[in-house]
Amino acid sequence: MYSNLFVDKVNEIRNNYFNSIEERVADFKNMGKSRNRSLFIELSFCILTANTSAEMGIRTQRYINEGFIDYDLETLRSELRKIKYRFYNKRSEYIVNARFIIPDLKKLLRNRDRYYVREYLVENIKGVGYKEASHFLRNVGIFDFAILDKHIMKLLHNFGFFNDIKIKSGKDYKKYEEIFNSIAYDFGMEPGIFDLYLWKMATGKILK
Repeated sequence: MYSNLFVDKVNEIRNNYFNSIEERVADFKNMGKSRNRSLFIELSFCILTANTSAEMGIRTQRYINEGFIDYDLETLRSELRKIKYRFYNKRSEYIVNARFIIPDLKKLLRNRDRYYVREYLVENIKGVGYKEASHFLRNVGIFDFAILDKHIMKLLHNFGFFNDIKIKSGKDYKKYEEIFNSIAYDFGMEPGIFDLYLWKMATGKILK
């Protein structure tokens, strides 16, 4: 069903980096036990990483930290600009406007209908699409969804799983996600965890 090269690559990552990836998975599960404020800081990180590098998102998260909650709009915008974050105008607005969800984040994440939780995030928080919502949920220990960023799309396109590397709509996202999830389950992994293996394959890194 899968090319020998793809299977060998996945198994190579699994054999060499299983412990490192499991440590990251444990980090995600612990994050899911955090208070509402910490969960919102993680949500802000996922908003920031859209169309930019994970490294930039991580640096920005460390720099701003509680400011995602406490800064007024102008201060947040200024601080993002100061560290040369590219989308400082729009993303500062998205984060400030998303603060309404802070008191309810833990309660939302306890809902066992994971698809409802993701849809709620997509429909109610500007700047959060399916990729960002899936990314956030994975980072708080919910592994049901694929995080279809450009690295994953290109990798799976190159291996012949996807016929395109661009996602143009939510419908597109779900179509490609269905393929991704099927592959993940064939390898005996939840999608959000399998993503870490493929991201390591695509980028050489294990981040978040």
